[in-house]
Amino acid sequence: MANITTIKAAGRGKLARAGWFVALWFAGVGGAMLLALPFKLLIRAGAGH
Repeated sequence: MANITTIKAAGRGKLARAGWFVALWFAGVGGAMLLALPFKLLIRAGAGH
């Protein structure tokens, strides 16, 4: 009985860890895009001039 509970907890922890990884990955990609946006707009404004 103790082994079943441990396996369930470990499986749930692995799923939670994967969820955190995906969430942090999306946050990192979104942050990088937000940082690049002003430079992209400046380059576009300079190229059109």
